[in-house]
Amino acid sequence: MKKNLSKMFPNAFSMSISKKRSRKYSSKVSLSAALFVLLITLMLLAGCNSGSGDFSQIPGSDPPAQAGTALPATSENPDTGAGTAGQAPGQTGNASSGAASDSVSDATSDSASGTDSDAASGTASDTNAAPDGSETGHENPDASAGASQEPPSPQAPDGTTAGTAEPPVSPSPDSGPVILTIRGDGVSGETTWTLEQLRALSGGYRENTYSTTNNWPNFGHMRANGVSLQFLLREAGMLSGAASFKLIATDGYYVIVTYDQMFGARYSYAAHSSAGSSGASIVEPVVAWEWGEGSVRQERIRPFFGQRGPFEVNTLTFVKDLQIIEVTGAPQGAWDAPGASVENDAAVPSGTELELSHGSMDNIRIYYTLDGSEPDYGSLVYNQSTSYYQPHLIKPIVLTESVTIKAFAAGYGRDPSPVVTISITVG
Repeated sequence: MKKNLSKMFPNAFSMSISKKRSRKYSSKVSLSAALFVLLITLMLLAGCNSGSGDFSQIPGSDPPAQAGTALPATSENPDTGAGTAGQAPGQTGNASSGAASDSVSDATSDSASGTDSDAASGTASDTNAAPDGSETGHENPDASAGASQEPPSPQAPDGTTAGTAEPPVSPSPDSGPVILTIRGDGVSGETTWTLEQLRALSGGYRENTYSTTNNWPNFGHMRANGVSLQFLLREAGMLSGAASFKLIATDGYYVIVTYDQMFGARYSYAAHSSAGSSGASIVEPVVAWEWGEGSVRQERIRPFFGQRGPFEVNTLTFVKDLQIIEVTGAPQGAWDAPGASVENDAAVPSGTELELSHGSMDNIRIYYTLDGSEPDYGSLVYNQSTSYYQPHLIKPIVLTESVTIKAFAAGYGRDPSPVVTISITVG
């Protein structure tokens, strides 16, 4: 019967045999394909799990959130505490604001093209003004003049930002590349730090809001999360004779701050504009790995400093891509006292214009009073801008009545100058 059928339907019969063989072959192919897919999947999973976890290498990425509250200041940091009204200079208003711009801070690290004799800032950055008043060089790419101003975050009593904080994580055996070196004769020995090691300094973790003023001048606020710079220096073995600190960027730009400028009281003003500043609270300098206007994001490290007065240009200290901190025991001395175009005890007619001057005018601010009182960082400011930004804001003082002017010069890298007194009779 079978033979007869095969003769009658030879094609159909051979097709049936082929289907049987095909099923056997297909099952073998399917099994091989499944094994191949499984092997590829395992290889992909192994590749995904081999990442370093170094968030500093992924622009804009954030580390995993962890529960916790903002860490209070330690007993090692006596300057961290609440600032009360009247403590900080200049809280009653910036009487010397003139025509200063009231736009949000450019939050730039201004380089005043300082020389070695200026002892304040390096020469690696361009100092030309952009048309909008922003400052080139070490500038914050997210900050621009005319942007909407973010209100500062609420301050906790210790000067940190109120609310929950993200505690630093513990370092792993391989904690990534070195991003900061602390060296010099002002520390017990050279130390190097990775991002993960900085984040592990839980006792020094801070979340701060900083009022900012730049050389234009623009006014604004920046938020920064990182480790207290004072805490870090102590952890690095700072010696008691340390006198100055040179903050150096990867491109060679630098700013020098004195011991007093590093450890003295600095403030953040909750309300901060050309019209006036108020609501001061003390903030410590930090080395931040997260910062920004309004919200923060993962960035390359840079230091942030508060202000000694509303017109102090603290953006000069925001050294972008901080790489080295050199601590030295050599004091930098004091700035020269400002000069005046009218001599002390002179008699002049009404309407006489008095000009104040300084050999490093673009690297300092001249603070002065007209009533014979001692000037401080909240006093009138003679040079609100620089000669290369808005020189028209540097105006002479028009004398219409007898005055006693007291003035001093202050800037980064040196101690303030002595106070000069100029008594003038007008009549």
